Amino acid sequence: MHKIIDIKNLPKEIPIFPLSNCLLLPSGTISLNIFEPRYLNMTEDAISSNRLIGMIQPRNNYENYHDLYPIGCVGKITHFSELKNNKYLIELTGICRYQLLDHTLTDKNYRIANIDFTEYFLDLEASKITLDFSVKKQFLISLKNYFASQKIDADWKIIEKAPSNVLINSLAQSCPFNTEEKQMLLESKDLSDLTNIMITLFEIYSAGEIKSLN
Repeated sequence: MHKIIDIKNLPKEIPIFPLSNCLLLPSGTISLNIFEPRYLNMTEDAISSNRLIGMIQPRNNYENYHDLYPIGCVGKITHFSELKNNKYLIELTGICRYQLLDHTLTDKNYRIANIDFTEYFLDLEASKITLDFSVKKQFLISLKNYFASQKIDADWKIIEKAPSNVLINSLAQSCPFNTEEKQMLLESKDLSDLTNIMITLFEIYSAGEIKSLN
């Protein structure tokens, strides 16, 4: 499978998948069940092409596919399984965030978007970025408080040894933040900014009602 290593290799037009309360970050991975006819068409077309799909959130809680947030993240299908009843289970690995310019409906009823990666070329190096020790320490303290407030057990030896970008991306994507909070995480400036936003959210959630990880 061809690896995209230069922003010049990224297409300016991609199929987009509007999905509320779903966050994909550069170097992060998410699994998606595909069952709607339009997104089955989209998935099959992507698999037969460059395997790229742009994740993006609708602005509203209901599914208004015309009213989308301006920033999304392109993911590459790195694994897929064709299930019974004409369904797919796909795994997307985040590559780079993008700015949405415009989007149109195809004859297969899914949307194609014109996008711009210019402001996010550093995302292609996301897996190499490290986090300042003091910031990670503060993050772990807030995470422990959050887990305690939500009554979540964790293996802290494994968590503390995990690479910062892997740990923070996976938690950002899996924690039950709302649509607006997930968009705020997506639009963070860098790993340090993402971490500080999560610290703030953990502190807020630790003082609020109990929720569970997805």
